[in-house]
Amino acid sequence: MFAHSITKTLSAGVLSLTLALTAVSPTTASAQISEEDAIAGFLALLFIGAAVHLSDNNNDRPAPVVEPTPQPRNWRVLPAECLRSIDTRRGNSVRMFTQRCLTNNYNFTNRLPQECHVRVRTENGQRRQGYRARCMRNAGFRTNRH
Repeated sequence: MFAHSITKTLSAGVLSLTLALTAVSPTTASAQISEEDAIAGFLALLFIGAAVHLSDNNNDRPAPVVEPTPQPRNWRVLPAECLRSIDTRRGNSVRMFTQRCLTNNYNFTNRLPQECHVRVRTENGQRRQGYRARCMRNAGFRTNRH
């Protein structure tokens, strides 16, 4: 920001100095411009144009640094007491982390992979929800068992 204002100030100063000097310098009234005057005028215009161009293109401000939010260290460690083997109505068994236990004992249920979510009916007709243990292990989760 500071460098940008200095550049504008310097280019404005050079422009005003150039205009002041050309107005003060004694010249003869002639209808023709010599080649030296034409070259000097052309170079002055190039210099002024370059200064304006540089002042317009120096708006490159560094992008604000966005620090990543710190991730909890053990958010992929599930409580072992939530791992259950549920017998289903069809006679098979499903190993899963139960939903209610995770809600009560695990702080990051919103990060659990939805592709591992399962709903089953137990032998007595109750509905149970949770996350399949094998799917969770494949997704990088583990238990806090020692």
